[in-house]
Amino acid sequence: MRLSLQSPLLVAVVLACACVSFAQTKPAAPQTEAQTSSSNYSPMLAAHDVQVGKFYAKRGDLDGAIARYKDALLHKPNYAEPCLLLGQAYEQKNDAATAINYYQQYLKILPDTSESKKVRKRIDELQEKVKKNPGGSSQSSR
Repeated sequence: MRLSLQSPLLVAVVLACACVSFAQTKPAAPQTEAQTSSSNYSPMLAAHDVQVGKFYAKRGDLDGAIARYKDALLHKPNYAEPCLLLGQAYEQKNDAATAINYYQQYLKILPDTSESKKVRKRIDELQEKVKKNPGGSSQSSR
């Protein structure tokens, strides 16, 4: 017996298999917060966000760069490079307190590298800057 796509027997078999398969599937369980955050984990997207952020930074769009660096951290939370770049970007925006925060995050991830020594020195310099401007704002006036 030869079956073609127009054969009623073939159609019935396909429909029966589909119904059985559909009936055996379980409804999706609601995701927990941990599952949701881990579902965002994507090192490739994080690396892409860093590259796009660097492009924005070169063009002078610090806000665009900051947004992409933060996106990179959403995709890969313990990614040191965007932490360092965020520190540098906030420093360029004269926001020393936020720059210090991101530099410290960088040091938590990579505490013992040659770059870490430079970052520690930069944090010390920024903390001195904040002490000299105790008015609460780390923004410099132009």
